[in-house]
Amino acid sequence: MERDSSTGQPLKLIAIAKALENDTDACSVEMSEIARWCVSYLCNPHPELGRAGAVCPWTGPSMKRETFWLVDIVVGGRSDEAVCSDLRGLIAAFKGRDPAEGNASQFKTIVGVLHGLDDPARVNHYHSLLKLDFLESGLMLGEFYSHCQKPGLRNDDFKPLRSLTPLLVVREMVELDIAFLADQPKFVEAYLNTHGSRAKVGINSVLHQADRLSLSAEQMDVLRRIVAG
Repeated sequence: MERDSSTGQPLKLIAIAKALENDTDACSVEMSEIARWCVSYLCNPHPELGRAGAVCPWTGPSMKRETFWLVDIVVGGRSDEAVCSDLRGLIAAFKGRDPAEGNASQFKTIVGVLHGLDDPARVNHYHSLLKLDFLESGLMLGEFYSHCQKPGLRNDDFKPLRSLTPLLVVREMVELDIAFLADQPKFVEAYLNTHGSRAKVGINSVLHQADRLSLSAEQMDVLRRIVAG
């Protein structure tokens, strides 16, 4: 895995069970706080979510399968090149962890805990730089920070991607993720390349839920054209 150039040490993936032990020799205070937040927030329902179930339906199963890891990444005082090198290293780290294939691989998760950002919203900068790299590797890269304005898929007024510490989260791209990718052709292309003949299954599922999803008319038109093509 890529090295953290601020310390010369390899970035260490920590299992969430270890992070929950609050062992400061193994992880940062912020990582332990985020581990607890993952349990208390992501694994539970929310009244503004717009659907039943947990805020993130993947987190609980990922933890139960012991395929949920966190990693501290220093951002402050480093060049974009160095930070992006570490973040791109998460692609290989994700692919290198078992299970490497099959249905169980969709539950793998890596949470990058970002340190030293003067402006938490700067996580968007790194997300924009790297999102396509992750998509082309069949992975989703999600950003979380304190005042993230991205709305929920079923409720525009709910802002699910808010956390006290800036995060970049990696998971496998699944068929229903087209709902998050229909706003840019290059993202749609990466989705189609990943899912091949199965892509239309995910797109049709999203279209059948159109009245319950907060997607624009333009995004829905993109999806309809793909299915019709």
